[in-house]
Amino acid sequence: MKKIIFLLSILQYTFTFAQKELNFKIHYTPETNYNQTVQQTSEMSVKYITSEEILQKLKEKGIQNPTITSFSSKIEMVLKTGKLSNAKSFPITMEFINTTSNDGKKSIPDGTIIYGVGTIDDLPRLDSIVSKNLDENYKKALLQTLQGTFSQLSFPEKKMKIGDSFSQKTPLTMPIADVSINMLITTTYKLLSITNNKASLDVDLIFTLDSNITKYNIKATGQGKGIMVYDLNTQFISKYETETLMELFLKADKFDLEINAKSGFIQTVAASKT
Repeated sequence: MKKIIFLLSILQYTFTFAQKELNFKIHYTPETNYNQTVQQTSEMSVKYITSEEILQKLKEKGIQNPTITSFSSKIEMVLKTGKLSNAKSFPITMEFINTTSNDGKKSIPDGTIIYGVGTIDDLPRLDSIVSKNLDENYKKALLQTLQGTFSQLSFPEKKMKIGDSFSQKTPLTMPIADVSINMLITTTYKLLSITNNKASLDVDLIFTLDSNITKYNIKATGQGKGIMVYDLNTQFISKYETETLMELFLKADKFDLEINAKSGFIQTVAASKT
């Protein structure tokens, strides 16, 4: 009886220890369906600070001060991986099931299918699009955009314990007035807990100005918070959620601009073997 209790104690200790650390690695696996939903929201306020004369001209052109715009969208898609070949690569397809937005437009028509190749050690490479409602130029631009989204999954493989963290830097370009403003997003991920093979990580974002524009005096700051849920069984992110707020001030000769931008992002992924 004592031996059984001792063995149970060892098993309990081993399980508890295993739940305090993980080998963090993001990758797609062969013969798996990844059902994904992406929801995005944004709200931007642009305030013009200038003379009454210019404000009146803006009003005559139908431009409100401040100008407030909002946008929301939802994309439902499934990424399917095929059988492993050459012990390294496998085919993938991305099918867009349903896209909706508050402006009634579909940036990606339902039924659009994208083909590519995935590998065991690297993220997928997309190579072609099949869609009756898209011209070739749009297909090319969309392919580049979607390929760029995979870079957001390019996390370093590393062992993590509770309390460990790592940071990544991502460039962001914003067209404002007649210039492009470059910013740098520093995202820090901190492992909070591991329960039932699901790891929760705190997400902290800091936006900093990365431009040297002499034409205007520009100040910009931003921050954000969120959470990532990592599935140890599938070695993939099952949920990623962030809310960010950015403030920008641009001073020109005849006017100033105050811009406040708030955005939200929620992505959920359910992975299952075919």
